Amino acid sequence: MDLFNYIKRVFRDAKSRLQENSYESLLSLVNFVPSVAGFSIRENTIFVPFWILHLSLLFYIYGVGCAVYQIKYAEDARDFIKSFVNVSLLVLIANNSHWFLQKRSLLKTALKEISESDVMATANESFRQKHERSVQKIKRILFIFYGFNLLNATFVYLPHRADVLNSYSMTPCFGMEPLTSSPNREICMTLLCIQEITIMVVVLNYQALLLLLIAYTALMYTLLADEIMTLNNFDRETYYNNPTVKLILPDLVKRHAILLSIIDKLKALYSGSIGVNFGSNAVCISLFFYLPLQEWLQFMPVLVYCFLVFFLYCFLCQRLTNAAELFEMSVYACGWENFELKEKKAIYFMLRQAQKPVEILAADIIPVNISTFATTLQAMFKFVTVVKV
Repeated sequence: MDLFNYIKRVFRDAKSRLQENSYESLLSLVNFVPSVAGFSIRENTIFVPFWILHLSLLFYIYGVGCAVYQIKYAEDARDFIKSFVNVSLLVLIANNSHWFLQKRSLLKTALKEISESDVMATANESFRQKHERSVQKIKRILFIFYGFNLLNATFVYLPHRADVLNSYSMTPCFGMEPLTSSPNREICMTLLCIQEITIMVVVLNYQALLLLLIAYTALMYTLLADEIMTLNNFDRETYYNNPTVKLILPDLVKRHAILLSIIDKLKALYSGSIGVNFGSNAVCISLFFYLPLQEWLQFMPVLVYCFLVFFLYCFLCQRLTNAAELFEMSVYACGWENFELKEKKAIYFMLRQAQKPVEILAADIIPVNISTFATTLQAMFKFVTVVKV
C-alpha cells in the first residue's frame, strides 16, 4: 500500500511538472533520463557503473569493431566509406560522453545563473504571460525532438543495429564468432542492444540540454529587451526625466551582467564539443554522397540524425544571436535621452557590452549560425561532386 501511494505521488508530481510552464519544469524534463541513469546534472556525483559499461562497450563494439573490419574485411572504397561513418559516430559519442563527465561543475554554475536570471525575469507580472508562452514553445520543441528521435531509434535504428547478422560495416562482437550459433548470438545481441541504449541516453540528452540552454538564454535576452523598452513609458507632460528609471535600471543592468556571464559559460561549455560534433556530422553527411542510393537505406536513421543535429546547432545559435541583436537595438531605443546623467552612463556601458557580438564558435573558430549551415552544405555538395566525378 505504501509503495502504491509512493508511485501515485511520483506520477502526480511528474504530471504536474509537465503541465507547468517554467524553467524548472524544462530542466526536470531534460534531467529525467540522466537522473535515472545515474548522472543527474543537478548532482555532484555520477553512477560510475553506467559509465564503465557504456565506455567499455563503446570501445569494444565501435572501436575494435571498426578497426577489425577495416583491417580484415574492407575490400574497396565503398566498404571503407561505410566504415568511416561508424568512426564518425564513435567520435561523436565519445565527445558527448567526455562532455558529461568533464563539464559538470561548469554546467551546474551555468544552470544556477540561468535560474537566477529566470527569477528576475518573472518578477515583473506584465511579462509572465509572454514568459509562459515562450517556455511552452521550448517544451514543445523538446517533446518533438525527443519523440522524433525515440521513434526513429525504437522502430528503425535499434532493431537493425541489434541484429548480429547486419554488420553495418563493422565487426560486431569480435572474438565471439560464430555469431550464428547459440549462445554467442544471444550474448552479442544483448551487448549490442545495451550499447545502443546507453548511446541514446548520452547523445540524445546532450542534444536536449544544449537545446534548452541556448533556447532559454535567447528567451532571457528577448524578455530583457522588451522590459528595457518600457523605460519609454512615462508621463512626459508631468516629468521631464523618467522617475522610475532609478528603480528599474539597476535590476536590468544586473540581469544583463548575468546573461553575459551565462554566454561566457556557454562558450566554454560548448565551443569545443560543438566543434568536434560539427566536424563529425559534416564528415558523416559528406560520406553518404559517395554511396549509391540503395546503400543509403541502411544508414538512413544515422543520416537523418546527423542532419537534424547539424541544423539544430545552427538554428538555435542563430536564435541566440538574433535575440542579442534585438536587445542591443532596445538599449539604444530605450529613451536614454530622458535619463539623468548617472543613468545615461549606465546605459552607455550597457550598450557598449551589448554591441559585442553574441555567437557560439565551433572550436573557437567557426560561427555557428544559419549562414554557416547553408555555406557548409553547399561546400560539401561541391566537394563531393568534384571528387566523385
